[in-house]
Amino acid sequence: MIKSWNSFLAFAAVSGKLAVAVIATFAVAVDTTPADAAKRRSKTKISEPLAKIEGPLTLLVSLQRQRVVVYDKNGPVTTAPISSGTRGHRTPTGVFTILQKRVRHYSNLYGGAPMPNMQRITWSGIALHAGHLPGYPASHGCIRLPYSFSSSLFKMTEMGSRVIVTDAEATPQSFAHDNLLRPLPPGDPQAVTIEPPKPGEQASNAANMLLGVTPAHASEHQGLPDGIERTRAAVEAYRAYEIQMLDAAVEKAEATKQEIAEELKAANAHLDGATKAEKQLVPESAAIDTRLKSAEDEMGGMKRKFRDFILRASALNSPVEYTQAAYEETALEEEALRHLNEFELARADRAAFEKVRTSRQEAVRTATERRDTLKERYVTADKSLSNTVERLKTAKQAFERRERPITVLLSKHSNKLYVRQGYDPVLEADITFDNPDAPLGTHVFHAVGYTPDGSDLSWQSVTAARKAMKITKTRKSRKTRTTETKEVFDPSWPAQTPANALNRVKIPDEVREYLAELMKPGSAIIVTDESKSHETGKYTDLIVLTN
Repeated sequence: MIKSWNSFLAFAAVSGKLAVAVIATFAVAVDTTPADAAKRRSKTKISEPLAKIEGPLTLLVSLQRQRVVVYDKNGPVTTAPISSGTRGHRTPTGVFTILQKRVRHYSNLYGGAPMPNMQRITWSGIALHAGHLPGYPASHGCIRLPYSFSSSLFKMTEMGSRVIVTDAEATPQSFAHDNLLRPLPPGDPQAVTIEPPKPGEQASNAANMLLGVTPAHASEHQGLPDGIERTRAAVEAYRAYEIQMLDAAVEKAEATKQEIAEELKAANAHLDGATKAEKQLVPESAAIDTRLKSAEDEMGGMKRKFRDFILRASALNSPVEYTQAAYEETALEEEALRHLNEFELARADRAAFEKVRTSRQEAVRTATERRDTLKERYVTADKSLSNTVERLKTAKQAFERRERPITVLLSKHSNKLYVRQGYDPVLEADITFDNPDAPLGTHVFHAVGYTPDGSDLSWQSVTAARKAMKITKTRKSRKTRTTETKEVFDPSWPAQTPANALNRVKIPDEVREYLAELMKPGSAIIVTDESKSHETGKYTDLIVLTN
């Protein structure tokens, strides 16, 4: 051992730069003296997780304590120290969920820095991951974890596990309140009998009642048909039945569209034939017009000849001239009669032709009207098919995600209720709050399981933030302008507690009825002064920022 150490010192003496680099690396890795490290380890002990996790997990991160505590339905599961963002890169506080998990990940914001066991909570770059923990905030906004703990936590959590980041330490409390959303009763699956639709049967109006359709208002959602008790078992069976009905409706709509398409094809062919038949009359019409014009011209010429003959006949003197005039008159009359017959014949042909042309024009008009009617029917059938296919797709997606919990955000800022299931928006509705000027705070209610009889949910509540209402007043002077900020407080305002927050929110009954179908363990209700965060987007749950 001594020989090896002396060899190392000799090598380091030859290369001073290498020695400096080794010592520097060692110093960075250790970062403290052994005594300081031991002292810190005693303060930042990592607890061992419980043998079995029950119910959904909630991760509570306290920036002041620089600690994360993991809770299940029974209480704390495990805990560990963290290192959050520095003052210039502060970790945001609020309500998040895990959006992405990667065992190996490298930052695309900070030069490819390694982020082992990364669990993303915003798409803008905030995540939990293994990293260096000096005992104080040191990251660029992420939440650093001890490496071994990050590995254990990575295995514990799931996509959608909730993460609440607070300044002061927050602790989930068992909670019950009449204004919490309630699930449907369980019901008996064996007692639910819904007959499937017959092949080709059209979907009834009940097919509009689709779980997961994103209505602008909950009033668009309807209940089950008369005679069926609204239970979880009945709803699941009926939603499956709705998909069968929509499948049948799609089949019927496709057949209707195909039938109209064939009729439209035949109508187009008939219209083409009628149009061609009408166009075939064009040369004949021109020929008749030519004959009429020629006959009219000849008749006009004959009138002039008769006028000239009469003028000449008035000057006749001899019997020979009279005889010759009689022959000329007879010839003129015969010629005039011939042209008159030609004119009458052409006019008769024109009358007969007009009847044929009118008939063919009427045939074209009738064929056009039928073609246009079928085109409208085809467009309507195509839209109906597209809408039914979309409804079927939505119903299937909703049925596939039926086991996923929902997140309900009640925002005093917008007076809106927002619902997401998985990452899909499900509902947006208007709500109201009593005493709207008074702050609510931000409170998270987490459904951790069903009650023993399955008729209701067991809840935990966490106060993520309390809001201090402040106003800014500007005092002017001749030389300077100073700004004063002071808190506004009304003694009559209710305390910012979970119970008071629920007491003040007013959710329409039809919304509650609709959401009862979706409520299940793992669901969360967030009541807050804040708006839906800009971090909420595609592939996210509802995110609330409180700082």
